[in-house]
Amino acid sequence: MGGFIDMQQLHDELLTHLITTLTPAQMQALQPHLGPLIQAAAQAVAQDLLAYAWRDPASRGRGELILESYASFKAVLYYRLAHLVWHFPDATNGVFSAIALKLSNQGKILSGAEIHPAARIGRRFVLDHGYGTVIGETCEIGNDCYILCNVTLGARGIANNPDGKRHPRLGNNVEVGSGARVLGYVLIGDNVFISPSCVITQDVPAGTRVKVVNQIQLQKNDESDNSNYLGAFAIDERLHVVGEVNASHKVTVLDADFHPLAGLMLEPTVKERHHLQFRLHTLEMTEHPPRLPLNLKICGPEFEITLLSPPGLSAMVRRLLQASPLIVGG
Repeated sequence: MGGFIDMQQLHDELLTHLITTLTPAQMQALQPHLGPLIQAAAQAVAQDLLAYAWRDPASRGRGELILESYASFKAVLYYRLAHLVWHFPDATNGVFSAIALKLSNQGKILSGAEIHPAARIGRRFVLDHGYGTVIGETCEIGNDCYILCNVTLGARGIANNPDGKRHPRLGNNVEVGSGARVLGYVLIGDNVFISPSCVITQDVPAGTRVKVVNQIQLQKNDESDNSNYLGAFAIDERLHVVGEVNASHKVTVLDADFHPLAGLMLEPTVKERHHLQFRLHTLEMTEHPPRLPLNLKICGPEFEITLLSPPGLSAMVRRLLQASPLIVGG
């Protein structure tokens, strides 16, 4: 196909997918709408196909390769059919909505990506390596968006979410990296870039780049629902721990394998509620430098938290170890 689409081949492909997915009775229900359905779906799918071929270097611009062998594109193809059928006037006891959901489910089976037929997705949509991606019922996606695998555009809650708008709305030319979660009715502006593994629960203005700088792993030794906010960073040769901490909490530097870093002492310089500050000293040189990135463990009577790779900590410890003199002899 290259830079053009064989529309007859595309029409035949869409009709084949309908015939192999639906029952004879369902095909008969669609019969009066079949021509316009195939025509409209083909127009939308052709634009998706050209966008995929243009933006994905692995395809080498070969649209026919994507159409025939890219599993993630099956989810988009079936979504285009299902979305059109979903909006047919349904005075036949829900036949068309059942057909739309069946088509959507077939796309999920073939691709591992689930797109609800009621979701609204603009032109030239690319779902690349889409396994595990979920696009919810009330989600809206603008034109020229590019989404990778294991992305959730979902509701903020788990069970018993309210009716109405509960999924995100993405503007035009939004890129979403693998493993990202955009939850709730949040508005993502045009030309936003969301890096892998981000969790977004509030609006993002146009032209913004969102990325993960720090992650918090929380392990609690009680069954309460209270969450504990903690953060840490190293700046000006001091380590700062902020949040729900006090002087009774024990702070330990861990290596990349989560083992306490030998030969390192944390001297408290500030002990306040919600703010601990430490100066780091080396007690002895280790034979091998620690494996990076370094982590931070905070323990207290009410919780135990590990902060993963606090900003600046690894660099500060690396400078400290390099500056320490080598001790020879006893």
